[in-house]
Amino acid sequence: MHNHIDLQLDLTGLESPLPMLQTKDALDRLLPGQVLLVKTTAVGSEQNIRNLINNHPVKLLSLNKDNGVFQFLIEKDGVLASQ
Repeated sequence: MHNHIDLQLDLTGLESPLPMLQTKDALDRLLPGQVLLVKTTAVGSEQNIRNLINNHPVKLLSLNKDNGVFQFLIEKDGVLASQ
């Protein structure tokens, strides 16, 4: 796992799309290069957060699923992706 995590969101127990919406809000607040750890149990979150990552200037560093808990480690990029 990444050595430095700037922000952690424990969104376990929330239903979709709340984890994705709260993840987006957190990513919007991060500075380039900062890292976010998101934990969620919502079944739809894996695809929703992957879609969010694909449409924002961020990198998915890792995705793990353990005992029904998804853990996304996401880094905010310093440069906006081209559209």
